[in-house]
Amino acid sequence: MNNLSKNWTLFFVSGILSIIAGIIYAIILLNGNSAEDGLMGIYILFWILPVFAILLIDRFLVRKFGNQKVNKVQFSFLGFIILLWIIRAIANL
Repeated sequence: MNNLSKNWTLFFVSGILSIIAGIIYAIILLNGNSAEDGLMGIYILFWILPVFAILLIDRFLVRKFGNQKVNKVQFSFLGFIILLWIIRAIANL
């Protein structure tokens, strides 16, 4: 268990949280009153599969390259996405 706590990455933590939140929200929607709610719950459940695939790829890369290198790449990717959002916000002014 101690080994797992040393190998946390950005995508691993966000993926686990999104799977937990997605399952809870999908269950709430599936038990809703309208057909649209049930359909949205099914869509959310379908999006759990790509998140699970990203988690598997993340665990493979952590095992192969190590936690620190994978975290550097993931935070660089996150920084690039934030930079693109800032550029879009400035361009839309």
